[in-house]
Amino acid sequence: MAWLWGVVAGCSLLLRPLWLELAPFVPACPFRVITGIPCPTCGTTHAALALLNGHLGDAFLANPLAALAGIAFVAGGLIAPFWAAFNWPVPEIPSPLPGWSRVAIVAVLLVGWAYLLVKS
Repeated sequence: MAWLWGVVAGCSLLLRPLWLELAPFVPACPFRVITGIPCPTCGTTHAALALLNGHLGDAFLANPLAALAGIAFVAGGLIAPFWAAFNWPVPEIPSPLPGWSRVAIVAVLLVGWAYLLVKS
């Protein structure tokens, strides 16, 4: 799985020109079109395009959580094959997650959405 993650992350960077060409064809957010307010993922496309162009500040302004997720995806994908090659232990995530961590995740998502609502 680590190698696959690495290949996908690498391809996402190598295919940068294609992503930039296809971006104008991404449809508008249906939730925002219908309600007039941004959904929790609004700005993700703008954040991804800003990251592809190397504009970290613009990516975080568009959608901070999407920018973090994009950076984490690529960074993790570049690190994972080395992790596997050295046979380092796979970090274990408890299942189910402890209650405090579930509350923290929901809180971060709500704060991210609040940011988008205030920004719009």
